[in-house]
Amino acid sequence: MYHLPTSCLVLFFLAFLFHHLPCASSKKELGGCETLFQCGNVTAGFPFSGQNRHKLCGHPFLELYCVNNITTLFISNKEFHVLKINQTSNTITLARFDLLGSFCSSTFTNVTLPPEVFEISPTYKSVTVFHLCDPWFPYHSSYKCPEIGLISMSENLEHNNNCRESFTVNLPTSFVPEEGVLNLTRLESALREGFEVKVKIDKNACQECLSFHAFCGFKETFPLGIKCGPLYQPHCKFLIHHYHFISTV
Repeated sequence: MYHLPTSCLVLFFLAFLFHHLPCASSKKELGGCETLFQCGNVTAGFPFSGQNRHKLCGHPFLELYCVNNITTLFISNKEFHVLKINQTSNTITLARFDLLGSFCSSTFTNVTLPPEVFEISPTYKSVTVFHLCDPWFPYHSSYKCPEIGLISMSENLEHNNNCRESFTVNLPTSFVPEEGVLNLTRLESALREGFEVKVKIDKNACQECLSFHAFCGFKETFPLGIKCGPLYQPHCKFLIHHYHFISTV
């Protein structure tokens, strides 16, 4: 007769207090989540995935890529360079790939950061860049690009009726658009240094997971939720509704 491992029986009893599911094979679901993502000077674990970390090991919006020792992340179909990840403070420093070169040659499009995952750090702000502007209107901070024409920057929408297009960039709160001619060199430097966002993933469920000497990932099915997976003896699975994650041992 087959007997469940002792560790499985202990967790099974704990889960029974909340909700019970039959034991099932889960060996492949979260395998490899103990491996960290490493690229250049960036190292990351949960809630990120990438390289040898399976997609289920991290949130779908936090899949990292490594090309020539440069870490990248795609948000709203736009590529960002990941300059730094601080997992203690749950923050990432990002720089838009399409704004790393000459600003006048950049792609002027808006990128929306999913608010359920990202929150811009309080030391940064959004500044509006206006283009296709009326050349006869007086602007507080403007620059004439060779091919695009007049562009202007503002922390509010005061030029909204005088320019046909606009998009936002994230800059340090210390960055103040100058009166008169915009200092393009200073702007390009600030964009290359990137901006910081907080990752809004609640890790409390993971603390419970770690207490079972396991690791965390995400389940594929809707609604999205945190999974707790095994480091050892992947033989049975049950769902703990109270903690909203799946524990497997």
